[in-house]
Amino acid sequence: MSMFAITGGFTGLAASSRVRLARNLAGYPFRLTEAQQKEVADKVFAALRANPAIGAEFEQKQIVPRSAEAARLVQAHLISPELAQNGGWLIVSRDGGVSIMVGEEDHLRLQAIGAGLCPKECLQTAERIATLVESETPFAYDERLGYLTACPTNIGTGLRASVMLHLPMLTLTGGIDRIIGYAGSRGCAVRGAYGEGSGAVGGFYQISNQITLGSSAAELTDRLVETATAIIDAEKKTREQVRAQDELRLRDRICRAAGVMRTAYLMETDEALQCISDALVGLQMGVLTGADPQKLYRLEQAIHPAMLTGDARARDCKRAELLREAAASLQIV
Repeated sequence: MSMFAITGGFTGLAASSRVRLARNLAGYPFRLTEAQQKEVADKVFAALRANPAIGAEFEQKQIVPRSAEAARLVQAHLISPELAQNGGWLIVSRDGGVSIMVGEEDHLRLQAIGAGLCPKECLQTAERIATLVESETPFAYDERLGYLTACPTNIGTGLRASVMLHLPMLTLTGGIDRIIGYAGSRGCAVRGAYGEGSGAVGGFYQISNQITLGSSAAELTDRLVETATAIIDAEKKTREQVRAQDELRLRDRICRAAGVMRTAYLMETDEALQCISDALVGLQMGVLTGADPQKLYRLEQAIHPAMLTGDARARDCKRAELLREAAASLQIV
């Protein structure tokens, strides 16, 4: 089993959870030179490697700006688009459950990722790794303000906790606008699957905290879980409303998606995402059976252009192949 594997509930609608901690090393300017970035990365890596329990799990790699590898790491949610654009360093566990970006807006962006609704567990892992690093390389900290960050919006806990939710029916019915307002009233933001400025093809959204000051990281994470749970309930109710209005049309949409997944030989990204979305709805609502939702969530990441090799046609072929494999065990109830 992977050392940093974290799994939570609501896997039918909550794809994954992520906690990211912004930290800066004491004694360094907020804006690092390239040489200082490497120095900081080496210090952090050495602190992790010195721990006999987990040290062997980590590797360190340089991020070459605008490279294909950088684009792949963005799609895998291991680095930010900013780090991919500007370059820096990545320290990552072999299973990808824990990663540390060096040289983004802050010196360190330390994150833990889990499957399902598990931001509390992700926070525990992230804080454990942060404490280990801080014991060797102290962080910039103020007794009144908390952890000091390059951007004032992150000061205090330096926390950005998020949950990836699948909300296709709220999207279809226009209810997502109400959800965005509700999340805002709870101090949370609703964005596309890849953060600010990204779209929500297939109904995948990222729900995250907006506030980092005035509450503890645990309190902010609890609020996110409560908000995400309420949104999940709203999506489930909307699905049942759609079923009640025209069940035949809903079944037709789901079963067509399953059929396309089983038989297509060319598949563009947006169509593939929509098919996966419809299949996930079918599994959650009992129209389909025979597939693990988490495998389909992982497939959602694997089919983006940056994750596939070759020209556009070769990627379309490979994408269709991946969907055929995933749909082979799908059965209509």
